[in-house]
Amino acid sequence: MFIDPDNPLGAEILQEAGAAYFAECKKMVAALEALKTFDSAVGGVAREEERLARRAQLLDAAAERVYFVLIQRDAMQLSGSETFLDDYEVPAEVRTWRGQRK
Repeated sequence: MFIDPDNPLGAEILQEAGAAYFAECKKMVAALEALKTFDSAVGGVAREEERLARRAQLLDAAAERVYFVLIQRDAMQLSGSETFLDDYEVPAEVRTWRGQRK
């Protein structure tokens, strides 16, 4: 994406794109943290099937957020995508799940 930062409209577009990207990154981090917290919690859910259903929801949410951020990174032509998943400690399960739909 080439936008002239000296052009006022271009600068505003870049600012909006950056704000949207970082907002999505925050949502991704929150979703990954929710999954991690759930996995480390003991008890809390009465039945195993409820626990599995809740974990599947959290896994779906985390994978979807990672997928959305990767799409934004690609659209913005950001470098460093090869280490991005490692930098954010995205679990292997989320990496393989992303982009899948039931």
